[in-house]
Amino acid sequence: MTRLRPAARRSLETLAGAAVESRAARFRLLEANRRRSWLTASVLGFSFDAPRWRVAFLEHEGDRLRVVELSRIREVRPTRQGARRAPDAFDALGFSAGNYLGWGARPERSCLLRIGPALAAVARAVIPTSTAVARPGDRDLRCVRAAHGDVILSLAGSLGIPAAIDSAPPLPPPRGSERMPDTAATRCLRLATWLLSQSEPVNRAAIYAAFPEYYRGGPMAKEKMFTRDKSALRRLGYALETVELGSQEEATGYLLDARSSRLPPLEFGADEAALLWAAGAGALRLSDHPLRDELENALRKLLVGAKGLPPRAAHPGAQLADLASLGDGAGDAAARKLLAKLVDAWERRKRVTIDYWRVGSGEVVARDVDVYGWASRRGEWLFAGWCHRREAVRVFYLSRVRALKVNAVRKQDPDYAIPAGFDIRRWSRQQPWDYEVHPPRAAAVRFRGSLARLARQLLPTARVTTEPDGARLAALEVRNLRGLVRQALAWGLEAELVEPAEGRALARELLAPLAGLPAEVTQ
Repeated sequence: MTRLRPAARRSLETLAGAAVESRAARFRLLEANRRRSWLTASVLGFSFDAPRWRVAFLEHEGDRLRVVELSRIREVRPTRQGARRAPDAFDALGFSAGNYLGWGARPERSCLLRIGPALAAVARAVIPTSTAVARPGDRDLRCVRAAHGDVILSLAGSLGIPAAIDSAPPLPPPRGSERMPDTAATRCLRLATWLLSQSEPVNRAAIYAAFPEYYRGGPMAKEKMFTRDKSALRRLGYALETVELGSQEEATGYLLDARSSRLPPLEFGADEAALLWAAGAGALRLSDHPLRDELENALRKLLVGAKGLPPRAAHPGAQLADLASLGDGAGDAAARKLLAKLVDAWERRKRVTIDYWRVGSGEVVARDVDVYGWASRRGEWLFAGWCHRREAVRVFYLSRVRALKVNAVRKQDPDYAIPAGFDIRRWSRQQPWDYEVHPPRAAAVRFRGSLARLARQLLPTARVTTEPDGARLAALEVRNLRGLVRQALAWGLEAELVEPAEGRALARELLAPLAGLPAEVTQ
């Protein structure tokens, strides 16, 4: 888990304080062109998408609603100016808590956070769904109901505060005085867990004080034991960093960076790999859990790196139907070669020229692209980058690339830099109706029956309202109306495209051949 830097933590607290007091804030914003501009804005909410915090605010000049990463905000100053009202289309609760609330579709559990005095004053702005827990002698406890407890744990880790999830059913009580034996592995894991929970680098004296049962004897004995533990942590894949603490008596501190840590290489036999594959494939088929994408990526790596896995027919349904694109065969070898070439260009920041097949027109066009990132989504490899023809960031599918050429001029020098704050997940999670086919258009879908309670999950960026009959109306902006129409039809009779009228006409046009009716039929 990645903790906020002290400056970002101060910015978060100051912005939240302004929101709680219904006052505007003034700060400097790092724009995409690296220029820093002063803004006066009303803070509307905060959201956490590990490992980043995002801030939604209403810029007073032009009444413009913006959502930016907290890391781009500098030098926050509260003002005496009153805050402005949020736009009607902005769903503050959905923005702040949508990624961990169940909205009735998933069972929720209670998460306890010990937030400390500083955050207690602004808790309703930072975590609006949190409620105080009355416990004698402990005023800093807050309870959050969440369907995705892993998100709350990551959120707490970014703030450097302890968190716990109530278990259901409760864990059995310990029997007598039984405890885990203090082996070297146990000691290292306990040390790693403690270091990850610290909000700042800690020196050796603090570590010795936290584990007096481990670090005994004189200074030399403690130092010898700690040296062995540091080496063991690094062998386990933890990124243990040393930090200069400045004027403190002991100038060296230690910090664990969870984002830079990695697991040691794992080697599986044929039987072990097949067992893991079967368990993972079953989990993908039978449940929609919060780590679904991570599990799918793990299975893909298992397919590439292990031998003796089941054949293509054993793949877990449509969700992983394209996993075999990295398997055997001449076409698969070409796909692997193309992906390797793309990744190499991305690592060296070299521009690529691609011949790209456009599905809509059926033509192959040339594109010069600065590749910013690449990812896999449900077995389909894609990459995002700056398209020089469109002069904007675009998403490209590797399966549609007919040829790829890397710029060979000055091979050792990069052709571009990846913009600060670029997140490939934003682009890899794009829905078909987000593709920039036309200017933004207002659209709305009405969900009834069993789909009503899933409206926020099906259209997470939409503003959802409840109608008198219990139906949910989801209003959103789309840039590819045909993509939304096709998806609404796939959802079935419990989903109705309400607007625009052009979309309803397109839906009838798509359905007409199935009914054997002419496309002009409107009823």
